[in-house]
Amino acid sequence: MTSLLILWYTPVNDYVIVYGRRGTIATIRDVAERAEVSVATVSHVINETRPVSDELRLRVLAAMQALDYQPNALARGLRRRRTSTLGLIIPDTNNPYFAEVARGIEQAAFERDYSVILCHSDYSPERELQYVDVLRAERAAGVIWIPATECCEAAERLVEYGMPLVILDRHAPDVQCPSVVADNFRGGYFATQHLIQLGHRRIGCIARPVGLSHSQERILGYQAALSDYGLPVDEILIAKGGFRLEDGRRVTFQLLDLVPPPTAIFAYNDIMAIGALRAAHERGLCVPDDFSIVGFDDIPQAAFTCPALTTVSQPKLDMGRRGAKLLLDLIDGTGPPVEGDVPLEVRLVVRESTGQAPQQ
Repeated sequence: MTSLLILWYTPVNDYVIVYGRRGTIATIRDVAERAEVSVATVSHVINETRPVSDELRLRVLAAMQALDYQPNALARGLRRRRTSTLGLIIPDTNNPYFAEVARGIEQAAFERDYSVILCHSDYSPERELQYVDVLRAERAAGVIWIPATECCEAAERLVEYGMPLVILDRHAPDVQCPSVVADNFRGGYFATQHLIQLGHRRIGCIARPVGLSHSQERILGYQAALSDYGLPVDEILIAKGGFRLEDGRRVTFQLLDLVPPPTAIFAYNDIMAIGALRAAHERGLCVPDDFSIVGFDDIPQAAFTCPALTTVSQPKLDMGRRGAKLLLDLIDGTGPPVEGDVPLEVRLVVRESTGQAPQQ
């Protein structure tokens, strides 16, 4: 057996005490000797590269368990030209929405003995490209990508490398791969319809500054609801901001400075809506008596704002699980023969941030 020095530490006051002991790591040869088979037979059992009789297979597995043998994942990946890992490229680790999607991906991956490498692009196409090359070097079996911008170069490079790819949360029509998306148009429609039915006639919309499909679809849903209820679509009421709390606050100030100002806002996501709540408070507006706000995503924090946020809920966990399952099916060769979208339903969750339009 191979010896290994194992170190760990325990902090005591301001000092660190280091301990050490000699441990052992079982090798494939140790397993073969204990099972009384050849090294090649152990390799075939581990990698499933050739049929092995049930008797020999059980002896090998028993020896592996007795010795606590862990196959070298990297070496297996080199032989198979890929590892049992998936790459996940997301734009923002601070947004709880992406955390919930990632949790669904991880759950589905673990159920099929895959692990997940998280890559945070921070809304940078350049970082996306860097991570694509990292995942290729690490021999990831496939990649799930949530685009940061409308730039699809990262996806195009993945396709060029021949790596299985699934896109989540938005469309990339020029990329030949499947995607899993929510019904963003319907969500934008539901949010705006709710405000109209509360008597609001001048409704602002906070959108992303870039042309990502899901943002555009939410705007289209907003505009369709206004048109269906006979209200004008005023482009000045569509304000494009960033994607962080401060951006929601800043853009809400811009909308409130209009003459006349809107009495309600539909925000691109819950993060922006929480920023809008802050802006309304700073302007001395009471939500929902003076001003109503609707978000999108239904992150866990939405139910704990004051007032609690009305929002459009999309199935974040299910989106992640479906995306991972779709990718794993592609890896196994059982996925869809052509690219296509898997739409997910959304629903309006009415809480405390929306109310009847104020009397003019």
